[in-house]
Amino acid sequence: MRKHVRLLALIAALAMVLAACGDGGGADTTVADTTPDTTPTTTPETTMAPETTMAPETTMAPETTVAGGDATPVTACLVTDLAGVDDRSFNAAAWQGVLDAVDAGLVNADPILLESDDATDYQPNIAQCLSQGAEHIVTVGFELGEATATNAEANPDVNWTIVDFGYDPDIENVRELVYQTDEAAFASGYLAAGVSQSGIIGTYGGLNIPTVAIFMDGLARGVAHYNEAKGTDVQVIGWRVDDQDGSFTGTFDPADPAVLSTCQSILDEGADIMLPVGGAINLPCGTEIQQRGLEAALIGVDQDAFNAMPAEYQDLWLVTIEKGIAIQVTRSLQDHAEGNWSPGGEVGNLANDGVGLSEFHSWSDRVSPELAGEVEQILEDIKAGTIEAAFFPVG
Repeated sequence: MRKHVRLLALIAALAMVLAACGDGGGADTTVADTTPDTTPTTTPETTMAPETTMAPETTMAPETTVAGGDATPVTACLVTDLAGVDDRSFNAAAWQGVLDAVDAGLVNADPILLESDDATDYQPNIAQCLSQGAEHIVTVGFELGEATATNAEANPDVNWTIVDFGYDPDIENVRELVYQTDEAAFASGYLAAGVSQSGIIGTYGGLNIPTVAIFMDGLARGVAHYNEAKGTDVQVIGWRVDDQDGSFTGTFDPADPAVLSTCQSILDEGADIMLPVGGAINLPCGTEIQQRGLEAALIGVDQDAFNAMPAEYQDLWLVTIEKGIAIQVTRSLQDHAEGNWSPGGEVGNLANDGVGLSEFHSWSDRVSPELAGEVEQILEDIKAGTIEAAFFPVG
């Protein structure tokens, strides 16, 4: 069964023919005043992510990511959200997209990487990108939406790419990469319900923001679909569809005690399949599963967790709900370097392979051929519109 996304098809399907084009030239970079005190008292140190922080051999980054053409390399800067570049998730994938663009000759060597430890870091980090002459700034995550918009409008000669956020109306110098993740999460919920021995599926997130909740909601709806189809009563702990709320740690820091305690409380209720959403906040739960000796599994997010997460957790990953972040970031930088850049939203979904499910890896022998076939059919039915699985607005 094909379970991983085909990202070369994504490029063709997601390329949007938009009228406005950014020239990406040297900018008059004006730092936007978004709060009463936005000037950093200390300038964050510009650091480069070491190679060891990059997720190895992710299925979301094929070897051939860009086409040939005349390109003038641009100076790029990336600002993470609070999960940081070591999240082995969407920050890491976005940074990988920048590094791939460097390798392809589209971005100047030594791109700028600025990590955010607190929400108050967003504006100073963007200010540092601008002060260091960035021609293209990549911001990662829903929480950077306001700061990106304010600074983009104040610096119209700089091109911007934001991951997991959309604007209405579009901003003329911002490309928005957004994902209908609940479609793939729906199929993962059906899969989880079919694999679970306890009949209890658990989920929790870092914060109740759309880019986190969309995974949890899709999972719960997929479990409900399984129950309807099979006449079962598999339960979901951690997300309530009716009131759009559930279990949240309040942090994306895996070392925060709230992460482990949230996982523990859900495991205590009998969950044997867990979907933690928020970078590496899944790892403490993996350790807890191992220490308890449970026959339980994790569902990964963003990048194939079997490859992206530490090897000692590989036996735990049932499947990953994937997004094609790295290749889209590379493509946006390529378009800028080649003079073909345009703003606006690019929505990744199942129909254009912008989202999908990974292989089952270590759990393949515990997914029956019948269930695997049903999951594949659900994916196809969602693509065809036979099954409605997109309930979260994106873009």
